[in-house]
Amino acid sequence: MISFLLFNASFLNLIFYVFAIGFVISLLLEQIIKAKPLSPFEEVNDRNMYIVQTNRKYCWRQAWITNACWFLCNVGLYILSRNMQPVGDTFWNGI
Repeated sequence: MISFLLFNASFLNLIFYVFAIGFVISLLLEQIIKAKPLSPFEEVNDRNMYIVQTNRKYCWRQAWITNACWFLCNVGLYILSRNMQPVGDTFWNGI
């Protein structure tokens, strides 16, 4: 169970960074599209803004959900490992 939680905590940590970077990229793209529209047509600009805003909201929401799951994995690891026997000195073999 501990190895499962360690794997999940590591995986969720990786996924959090993916969503956080995606959020920053979509935030930058949103600011670029607001400052300088890509097309002279209003419908195309609105569509581009909708796509960027949807991606930003999705990455923000998924980053929070991933962070909450990571936190729960760490709480589970704390609960499971608080009663474990401490690891002895294996280098010197007790000498």
